[in-house]
Amino acid sequence: MRRSRALIPTALLALALGTTPAGAAPAPGAGSPSPTGQSSRTQPVSPAFRSQQLAWQPCFPGPGEGLPPGGERLECASMKAPLDWNDQGRGSIDLAVSRLRPVDGEPKNLLLTNPGGPGEPGVVVPLLFLDPAHRAVADSSEIVGMDVRGTGASTSISCGGRTIGRDRDVRDRSRANVAAMLDSAQAMARACRRASAPLGDHVNTAQTVRDFDLLRALLGYERTNWFGFSAGTWLGAHYATAFPARTGRFVLDSSVPFTRTWQYHYALQPMGFERRFRQDFLPWVARYEQAYGLGGSAASVRAGYERVRAFLAQQPLTLEDGTVLTATTFDSLIAGSLYSKGLFPRGAELLAGLNAAIGGPSPEAAAKGLSAEASALRSAARMPGAPAGAPDAVDATFYTVGCNDTPWYGNRQTLAATSAAQGRLFPLIGWRTIAEPCVFWDRPAVNLPKPTGRGVPPVLMVQSEHDPATPMEGAKLAASEFANARLLRVTDEGDHMLYGNGNACVDEAVDAYLADGVLPRRGATCAGGPLPTPEAPAAAPAERHSTERLAAFADRLSP
Repeated sequence: MRRSRALIPTALLALALGTTPAGAAPAPGAGSPSPTGQSSRTQPVSPAFRSQQLAWQPCFPGPGEGLPPGGERLECASMKAPLDWNDQGRGSIDLAVSRLRPVDGEPKNLLLTNPGGPGEPGVVVPLLFLDPAHRAVADSSEIVGMDVRGTGASTSISCGGRTIGRDRDVRDRSRANVAAMLDSAQAMARACRRASAPLGDHVNTAQTVRDFDLLRALLGYERTNWFGFSAGTWLGAHYATAFPARTGRFVLDSSVPFTRTWQYHYALQPMGFERRFRQDFLPWVARYEQAYGLGGSAASVRAGYERVRAFLAQQPLTLEDGTVLTATTFDSLIAGSLYSKGLFPRGAELLAGLNAAIGGPSPEAAAKGLSAEASALRSAARMPGAPAGAPDAVDATFYTVGCNDTPWYGNRQTLAATSAAQGRLFPLIGWRTIAEPCVFWDRPAVNLPKPTGRGVPPVLMVQSEHDPATPMEGAKLAASEFANARLLRVTDEGDHMLYGNGNACVDEAVDAYLADGVLPRRGATCAGGPLPTPEAPAAAPAERHSTERLAAFADRLSP
């Protein structure tokens, strides 16, 4: 697989990566630290929270179809935490938590987990470790999940059901459409702040790491290990920064650049998705010209995508499940197919089906059979502006954490200019970066210290070369700026979230560190897995109850 040297020009970096260009106004509220964030001196835990007893009960009262063997052992409870850790008398919130303990004997370690998002519910993540391949970890650890504050079964927030102009074509750069999209992003910011009060000001990483540390204390451990996917790497790095003496073996899978800002991270995504699209997906579809009929070259497949997109910009289609396929929604669905090579057949079927449909006399009727592909890809895409596919609380927490944690710079003019520059370079999702509410966010002054890794044990980072959602460039930067980080690069691979998805080399490295403290040597690599065929899309990971299936279990949790 050809290596990419795609770079963002310096002028674009100045706008997109969080440096303040001349004449740009900082985001509202980006002021000095206040009690909404983490104080320089951690407040002691109030006895009201420190003395609580967790009432554990089975999450799944009986075995069910699809539940992995041993899934009935997952226990759930509700934990009280302060609304505001720096003013613990202001009230409390409820946090849904889970644990998986060894079948025999007492656990030697605590393993906290987080699936990322930020805002994805996490109580089902311990099920991932029931795979027999991870027995060494499951036999030695008490594995814990949490629906973080704001989402899932925990005390939740909302944006009032509002979305950001998804019915508009983000490539339409007429003055009226640009103004409408910016107005929509600004209205989204206001709606989230209004609907989420008063909890919204306290949905941030500085508060959430205190929630995790309270759970650690209630479970009786002096220190904890950590496993986090995607935005869970940000949370893990910040936990280690807040509590270095309580930090054990941390594994960060598919890392955001946690030593920088959320604005820096999201500015890298258009490049990451475009690279995955051009260098992995399009050539793969072209290889199976007989199956998909989109031509035998990446250029011809790309032309098919542009043909469908142009049609949808003029005439959106409604699928059987109610999905309205606009041009912007179509971008999101194709981007969703890039998270995992196992989704490539879904994306290709959608693209091929729509190409066939728009050439017929009744495009809407011809597109009816594509709902399964659209549904699968909609649930895979967890990016700003993507179709929700989840409760409003998940999206609200996603935006609120990203907008609250670190400052955002820019204004209407720079947002329009930056998104246009990203769109010209990386058209798959670059244009839609205009749909950014954080520039308009009335940000509480959260003080989130920069992770440096000083005083922290070694951290294992696992990263694929063509990860679209958390590009390698950001992970390498974080590894270089975080002391004792050990980066395990997965070559010829582009999947986002690697552990538990069929790569034995990755699984063995992560298990060895979590169970026994054994790190891979510096500079070690793992080879990526083979791309699927149209006839056999990713059967192995599904059989192993991979991360792609965990969401299905969450719907079956007992109240």
